[in-house]
Amino acid sequence: MPARLSPDQSRGHLVAIGVFAGLDTEQRLTRRLLSICPQRAQILFLIAGELDLRPLDEIETALLASGAGGVRRVLLAARADAERSETLGAVENADLVVLATIHPLKLTTLVGGTSLAKLLRRRNADGTPIAGLGAGAAVLAEHMLASGESGITPRLGAVTLAPGLGLTNRVVIDQGGAASDRIGRLLGALALNPFALGLGLDADTAAFVGPDNVLEAVGHGGITLIDPADVGPSNITEAGPQAPISITNLHLHVLVHGTRYDLDFRRPL
Repeated sequence: MPARLSPDQSRGHLVAIGVFAGLDTEQRLTRRLLSICPQRAQILFLIAGELDLRPLDEIETALLASGAGGVRRVLLAARADAERSETLGAVENADLVVLATIHPLKLTTLVGGTSLAKLLRRRNADGTPIAGLGAGAAVLAEHMLASGESGITPRLGAVTLAPGLGLTNRVVIDQGGAASDRIGRLLGALALNPFALGLGLDADTAAFVGPDNVLEAVGHGGITLIDPADVGPSNITEAGPQAPISITNLHLHVLVHGTRYDLDFRRPL
């Protein structure tokens, strides 16, 4: 669950960013990231797993060129790293924290239940924006889409959910989006959790969720948003392993750069 807010505090932004592909040539994403931070922001990348460093290098270069005051990387290789005073101090001094990993479970198995996880939730409750890049985007949610099969039709057992960091309980996030043919696993996750909204992120596209729980789409592609609030009958309890799942009466939206959606009232703005 997200950390409790003090009466005089506003929660910081949560930013779920799709995989980096170098398509956002106008740098709309990096400029928007800096707009939610103080001037000359200090940005921290928390990295789990052996990532391709080229995209990180390009993102950092773009952030510095757009006005960031500094960028730092901290590698998480073991759970002990999530308890180190150096790691916790870096998070305390950051104006924006970006979670980057090769796989959602790689990060949560290192961070879940540690002082670092508690600190990230507290800092966000105190107003610090937290972002997830690529597979790190899924980690932001309480119900994390850990893995799943590609395809349009959801199937029982074809999606795996696990506990995420719990910075939001409003959404389930798939950083692949419709462009990666992963909508089936997002539908499967919603069949198991029909109280959440499903977000599918295209490459170089981000969902900025503000303190007012209004989502803004930023970047090159689109965000597939699925609302199961009025979901109809489903065969989820009768379907056998790998059987197709029936799920009806869903609302589907596609949000592109500059469009907004109210997560509380479940309506586009």
